[in-house]
Amino acid sequence: MLADAHILYQSDFYKITDFKCYCDLCSVSNVEYNESLCLSFIRKGFFGYRTFRRNDEVHAGRILISKPGYEHVATHIDGQPDITTVFEFTADFFKQIQEQYEQGGWFLKNNDIHSLLLQSNPELDYLHNRTWKRIEKGNTAILQIDEMVIELLDRVMTILTHAASVPVVTDSLKQYHLATVENARAYILENFSNNISLQQLARHCLVSPFHFSRVFKTIMNISPHQYLSGVRLNHAKVLLTTSEQSVTDVAFACGFNSLEHFVTAYRQRFKVSPSVHRNQLS
Repeated sequence: MLADAHILYQSDFYKITDFKCYCDLCSVSNVEYNESLCLSFIRKGFFGYRTFRRNDEVHAGRILISKPGYEHVATHIDGQPDITTVFEFTADFFKQIQEQYEQGGWFLKNNDIHSLLLQSNPELDYLHNRTWKRIEKGNTAILQIDEMVIELLDRVMTILTHAASVPVVTDSLKQYHLATVENARAYILENFSNNISLQQLARHCLVSPFHFSRVFKTIMNISPHQYLSGVRLNHAKVLLTTSEQSVTDVAFACGFNSLEHFVTAYRQRFKVSPSVHRNQLS
Protein backbone atom coordinates (compact mmCIF):
# COMPACT_ATOMS: atom_id res chain seq x y z
CA MET A 1 0.00 0.00 0.00
CA LEU A 2 1.51 3.35 -1.07
CA ALA A 3 1.39 5.87 1.77
CA ASP A 4 3.33 8.66 3.43
CA ALA A 5 3.30 9.29 7.18
CA HIS A 6 4.78 12.65 8.20
CA ILE A 7 5.13 13.60 11.87
CA LEU A 8 3.66 17.10 12.26
CA TYR A 9 4.36 17.50 15.95
CA GLN A 10 5.82 15.45 18.78
CA SER A 11 5.60 15.92 22.52
CA ASP A 12 6.76 13.75 25.40
CA PHE A 13 3.44 11.91 25.64
CA TYR A 14 2.01 12.03 22.10
CA LYS A 15 2.77 12.67 18.45
CA ILE A 16 0.60 13.97 15.64
CA THR A 17 1.03 12.36 12.23
CA ASP A 18 -0.25 13.45 8.83
CA PHE A 19 -1.02 10.19 7.00
CA LYS A 20 -1.61 10.26 3.24
CA CYS A 21 -2.49 7.21 1.21
CA TYR A 22 -1.75 7.19 -2.53
CA CYS A 23 -3.58 4.03 -3.59
CA ASP A 24 -5.95 4.71 -6.50
CA LEU A 25 -7.19 1.14 -6.65
CA CYS A 26 -8.95 -0.78 -3.91
CA SER A 27 -6.34 -2.53 -1.83
CA VAL A 28 -5.70 -4.25 1.48
CA SER A 29 -2.64 -3.52 3.61
CA ASN A 30 -0.38 -6.10 5.16
CA VAL A 31 -1.18 -7.07 8.72
CA GLU A 32 -0.01 -4.20 10.95
CA TYR A 33 0.51 -4.02 14.72
CA ASN A 34 -0.83 -1.07 16.67
CA GLU A 35 1.65 0.05 19.34
CA SER A 36 -0.20 3.06 20.80
CA LEU A 37 -3.63 4.48 21.53
CA CYS A 38 -4.59 6.35 18.36
CA LEU A 39 -7.30 8.86 17.52
CA SER A 40 -7.77 9.09 13.74
CA PHE A 41 -9.52 12.14 12.27
CA ILE A 42 -10.08 11.61 8.57
CA ARG A 43 -9.87 14.78 6.48
CA LYS A 44 -10.51 13.23 3.09
CA GLY A 45 -11.37 9.87 1.58
CA PHE A 46 -12.21 6.57 3.21
CA PHE A 47 -10.54 3.60 4.83
CA GLY A 48 -11.70 0.39 6.42
CA TYR A 49 -10.08 -0.76 9.66
CA ARG A 50 -10.32 -4.49 10.31
CA THR A 51 -9.38 -6.08 13.61
CA PHE A 52 -10.11 -9.60 14.83
CA ARG A 53 -13.64 -8.71 15.95
CA ARG A 54 -14.54 -5.52 14.06
CA ASN A 55 -14.68 -4.00 10.60
CA ASP A 56 -14.92 -0.21 10.97
CA GLU A 57 -15.53 2.18 8.07
CA VAL A 58 -13.82 5.52 8.63
CA HIS A 59 -14.78 8.63 6.67
CA ALA A 60 -16.12 12.17 7.11
CA GLY A 61 -18.11 12.45 10.32
CA ARG A 62 -16.34 9.51 11.99
CA ILE A 63 -13.47 9.19 14.47
CA LEU A 64 -11.58 5.94 14.97
CA ILE A 65 -10.13 5.02 18.36
CA SER A 66 -7.69 2.11 18.19
CA LYS A 67 -5.96 0.58 21.19
CA PRO A 68 -2.36 -0.66 21.48
CA GLY A 69 -1.50 -4.33 21.37
CA TYR A 70 -3.63 -5.50 18.44
CA GLU A 71 -3.19 -6.37 14.78
CA HIS A 72 -5.24 -4.80 12.01
CA VAL A 73 -5.46 -4.35 8.25
CA ALA A 74 -6.61 -1.30 6.31
CA THR A 75 -8.75 -1.31 3.17
CA HIS A 76 -9.81 1.34 0.66
CA ILE A 77 -12.44 2.15 -1.96
CA ASP A 78 -11.30 2.73 -5.54
CA GLY A 79 -10.31 6.34 -6.11
CA GLN A 80 -10.77 7.41 -2.46
CA PRO A 81 -7.37 7.22 -0.72
CA ASP A 82 -7.53 8.75 2.74
CA ILE A 83 -5.81 11.77 4.26
CA THR A 84 -5.92 11.42 8.03
CA THR A 85 -4.62 13.16 11.13
CA VAL A 86 -3.52 10.59 13.72
CA PHE A 87 -2.96 11.44 17.38
CA GLU A 88 -0.78 8.71 18.93
CA PHE A 89 -0.33 8.55 22.72
CA THR A 90 2.55 6.78 24.46
CA ALA A 91 2.09 3.52 26.35
CA ASP A 92 2.71 5.19 29.72
CA PHE A 93 0.16 7.90 28.96
CA PHE A 94 -2.36 5.29 27.84
CA LYS A 95 -2.19 3.82 31.35
CA GLN A 96 -2.97 7.27 32.76
CA ILE A 97 -5.91 7.58 30.37
CA GLN A 98 -7.28 4.25 31.59
CA GLU A 99 -7.07 5.46 35.18
CA GLN A 100 -8.46 8.94 34.48
CA TYR A 101 -11.50 7.84 32.48
CA GLU A 102 -12.93 5.01 34.55
CA GLN A 103 -16.33 5.32 32.84
CA GLY A 104 -14.63 4.41 29.58
CA GLY A 105 -13.27 1.22 31.05
CA TRP A 106 -15.83 -0.82 29.12
CA PHE A 107 -13.69 -0.02 26.07
CA LEU A 108 -10.28 1.08 27.37
CA LYS A 109 -9.78 -1.98 29.60
CA ASN A 110 -11.71 -4.55 27.57
CA ASN A 111 -9.34 -6.87 25.70
CA ASP A 112 -12.17 -8.08 23.47
CA ILE A 113 -12.72 -4.64 21.88
CA HIS A 114 -9.73 -3.56 19.80
CA SER A 115 -11.13 -0.42 18.15
CA LEU A 116 -14.21 1.77 18.21
CA LEU A 117 -15.89 4.11 15.75
CA LEU A 118 -17.46 7.32 17.08
CA GLN A 119 -19.67 9.94 15.48
CA SER A 120 -17.80 13.23 15.20
CA ASN A 121 -19.42 16.59 15.95
CA PRO A 122 -18.75 20.32 15.37
CA GLU A 123 -16.79 20.65 18.61
CA LEU A 124 -14.34 17.86 17.76
CA ASP A 125 -13.93 19.05 14.18
CA TYR A 126 -13.28 22.58 15.44
CA LEU A 127 -10.74 21.43 18.05
CA HIS A 128 -8.95 19.24 15.49
CA ASN A 129 -8.86 22.06 12.95
CA ARG A 130 -7.67 24.61 15.55
CA THR A 131 -4.87 22.31 16.71
CA TRP A 132 -3.81 21.68 13.10
CA LYS A 133 -3.66 25.39 12.31
CA ARG A 134 -1.67 26.19 15.43
CA ILE A 135 0.92 23.58 14.49
CA GLU A 136 1.04 24.93 10.92
CA LYS A 137 2.00 28.37 12.24
CA GLY A 138 5.04 26.82 13.86
CA ASN A 139 5.47 29.40 16.63
CA THR A 140 2.94 28.23 19.20
CA ALA A 141 4.15 27.47 22.72
CA ILE A 142 4.55 23.77 23.55
CA LEU A 143 2.28 24.09 26.57
CA GLN A 144 -0.53 25.52 24.45
CA ILE A 145 -0.38 22.66 21.95
CA ASP A 146 -0.30 20.15 24.80
CA GLU A 147 -3.39 21.74 26.37
CA MET A 148 -5.24 21.69 23.05
CA VAL A 149 -4.46 18.01 22.54
CA ILE A 150 -5.60 17.21 26.09
CA GLU A 151 -8.85 19.10 25.49
CA LEU A 152 -9.43 17.18 22.27
CA LEU A 153 -8.70 13.88 24.02
CA ASP A 154 -11.02 14.79 26.89
CA ARG A 155 -13.90 15.53 24.54
CA VAL A 156 -13.38 12.23 22.71
CA MET A 157 -13.32 10.35 26.02
CA THR A 158 -16.51 12.10 27.12
CA ILE A 159 -18.25 10.90 23.96
CA LEU A 160 -16.77 7.46 24.54
CA THR A 161 -18.47 7.13 27.93
CA HIS A 162 -21.84 7.66 26.23
CA ALA A 163 -21.01 6.04 22.90
CA ALA A 164 -23.95 5.10 20.73
CA SER A 165 -23.97 3.01 17.59
CA VAL A 166 -22.75 4.93 14.56
CA PRO A 167 -25.27 4.88 11.68
CA VAL A 168 -24.24 2.82 8.66
CA VAL A 169 -23.71 4.85 5.50
CA THR A 170 -24.72 3.24 2.22
CA ASP A 171 -22.12 2.17 -0.34
CA SER A 172 -23.50 4.75 -2.77
CA LEU A 173 -22.97 7.60 -0.32
CA LYS A 174 -19.46 6.43 0.51
CA GLN A 175 -18.56 6.02 -3.14
CA TYR A 176 -20.00 9.23 -4.56
CA HIS A 177 -20.90 11.75 -1.87
CA LEU A 178 -18.25 11.84 0.84
CA ALA A 179 -16.48 14.65 -1.03
CA THR A 180 -19.61 16.81 -0.69
CA VAL A 181 -19.45 16.62 3.10
CA GLU A 182 -15.66 16.98 3.18
CA ASN A 183 -15.84 20.17 1.11
CA ALA A 184 -18.70 21.55 3.21
CA ARG A 185 -16.91 20.90 6.52
CA ALA A 186 -13.71 22.53 5.27
CA TYR A 187 -15.63 25.54 3.95
CA ILE A 188 -17.52 26.03 7.22
CA LEU A 189 -14.38 25.73 9.35
CA GLU A 190 -12.67 28.40 7.23
CA ASN A 191 -15.65 30.78 6.83
CA PHE A 192 -17.87 30.33 9.89
CA SER A 193 -17.60 34.03 10.81
CA ASN A 194 -19.37 34.91 7.53
CA ASN A 195 -23.12 34.83 6.90
CA ILE A 196 -23.17 31.49 5.07
CA SER A 197 -26.34 30.42 3.25
CA LEU A 198 -27.51 26.95 2.24
CA GLN A 199 -27.32 27.96 -1.42
CA GLN A 200 -23.74 29.15 -0.93
CA LEU A 201 -22.69 25.86 0.65
CA ALA A 202 -24.44 23.80 -2.00
CA ARG A 203 -22.90 25.85 -4.79
CA HIS A 204 -19.44 25.43 -3.27
CA CYS A 205 -20.00 21.66 -3.24
CA LEU A 206 -21.44 21.66 -6.79
CA VAL A 207 -24.76 20.06 -5.82
CA SER A 208 -28.36 21.20 -5.38
CA PRO A 209 -29.46 22.57 -1.97
CA PHE A 210 -31.92 19.67 -1.54
CA HIS A 211 -29.29 17.05 -2.28
CA PHE A 212 -26.69 18.81 -0.14
CA SER A 213 -28.91 19.01 2.95
CA ARG A 214 -29.89 15.35 2.68
CA VAL A 215 -26.35 14.06 2.19
CA PHE A 216 -24.84 16.25 4.91
CA LYS A 217 -27.38 15.25 7.54
CA THR A 218 -27.16 11.56 6.66
CA ILE A 219 -23.38 11.47 7.12
CA MET A 220 -22.90 14.05 9.90
CA ASN A 221 -26.09 13.19 11.80
CA ILE A 222 -26.95 16.91 12.16
CA SER A 223 -28.09 19.61 9.75
CA PRO A 224 -25.66 22.07 8.08
CA HIS A 225 -27.07 24.89 10.24
CA GLN A 226 -26.55 22.90 13.45
CA TYR A 227 -23.00 22.13 12.40
CA LEU A 228 -22.25 25.79 11.58
CA SER A 229 -23.74 26.95 14.88
CA GLY A 230 -21.70 24.37 16.80
CA VAL A 231 -18.45 25.55 15.22
CA ARG A 232 -19.31 29.19 15.98
CA LEU A 233 -20.16 28.46 19.61
CA ASN A 234 -16.95 26.55 20.22
CA HIS A 235 -14.92 29.37 18.69
CA ALA A 236 -16.79 31.79 20.95
CA LYS A 237 -15.82 29.71 24.00
CA VAL A 238 -12.18 30.00 22.96
CA LEU A 239 -12.39 33.77 22.41
CA LEU A 240 -14.07 34.33 25.77
CA THR A 241 -11.05 32.82 27.54
CA THR A 242 -8.18 33.88 25.28
CA SER A 243 -9.12 37.47 24.40
CA GLU A 244 -10.39 40.61 26.06
CA GLN A 245 -13.12 41.18 23.49
CA SER A 246 -16.53 42.05 24.87
CA VAL A 247 -19.30 39.47 24.68
CA THR A 248 -20.90 41.55 21.92
CA ASP A 249 -17.68 41.63 19.89
CA VAL A 250 -17.23 37.89 20.37
CA ALA A 251 -20.76 37.27 19.11
CA PHE A 252 -20.21 39.17 15.87
CA ALA A 253 -16.67 37.81 15.42
CA CYS A 254 -18.14 34.30 15.42
CA GLY A 255 -20.81 35.06 12.81
CA PHE A 256 -23.89 35.68 14.95
CA ASN A 257 -26.06 38.53 13.69
CA SER A 258 -27.40 39.60 17.09
CA LEU A 259 -26.25 39.52 20.70
CA GLU A 260 -29.56 38.07 21.85
CA HIS A 261 -29.34 35.16 19.43
CA PHE A 262 -25.76 34.46 20.52
CA VAL A 263 -26.53 34.51 24.24
CA THR A 264 -29.53 32.24 23.79
CA ALA A 265 -27.60 29.74 21.64
CA TYR A 266 -24.62 29.81 24.00
CA ARG A 267 -26.77 29.15 27.05
CA GLN A 268 -28.53 26.27 25.29
CA ARG A 269 -25.20 24.69 24.34
CA PHE A 270 -23.15 25.22 27.49
CA LYS A 271 -25.95 25.64 30.09
CA VAL A 272 -24.54 29.00 31.18
CA SER A 273 -24.38 32.53 29.76
CA PRO A 274 -21.25 33.72 27.91
CA SER A 275 -20.32 36.26 30.60
CA VAL A 276 -20.65 33.73 33.42
CA HIS A 277 -18.78 31.10 31.41
CA ARG A 278 -15.91 33.58 30.85
CA ASN A 279 -15.54 34.04 34.59
CA GLN A 280 -15.69 30.28 35.22
CA LEU A 281 -13.10 29.41 32.60
CA SER A 282 -10.71 32.28 33.27
